[in-house]
Amino acid sequence: MKLNPRIMVSLALVSAAAFAVWRVESNRSAAASVAGAIRLPAKPDADGLAREIDPAAVFQRAFWRRPTFGDKILHAERRDWLDAFSGVEKWQWFIAVEPSAGLRDWLLKENPFELVAVPSGTELAPLSSPPAWFPRASELAAFTRYRNREQRFFVFHDTTTNRLYTTDAGGGFAVARK
Repeated sequence: MKLNPRIMVSLALVSAAAFAVWRVESNRSAAASVAGAIRLPAKPDADGLAREIDPAAVFQRAFWRRPTFGDKILHAERRDWLDAFSGVEKWQWFIAVEPSAGLRDWLLKENPFELVAVPSGTELAPLSSPPAWFPRASELAAFTRYRNREQRFFVFHDTTTNRLYTTDAGGGFAVARK
């Protein structure tokens, strides 16, 4: 059976149009899933400070993983200081969690953040403006303490309550400009 050239051209045009629609929709879907995965900082106040207090969102941004069913996040706060172009100049977060055995083992035994134990009696630099719910320096001194090489990421383990108090801070990321 021989196809009419007009029918062949029509089929080619319909196929091309269907492919174009499929491509646009798949790009839209991908962009939506990326936008859902990347949380932009909350709206900043007059001083350029944006606070995030959604426990799961702060946890995920801090540990690069979602909390599991056994992780009980007691408190969480992330602060982003934004510049005039909405780029993050610096950031800081604090978390209090009753960890599942999996989280505790992952954080302290698998050790993805290259934490090292801080010897008892070692004085740590004071934390920069922790929230009211975060233990004071005198309380933290009694906990098992860990820190990363840069001495910004800290984990304080209260073994009597099995709670972890964690914090980290760093420089920001600027928005790309043309």
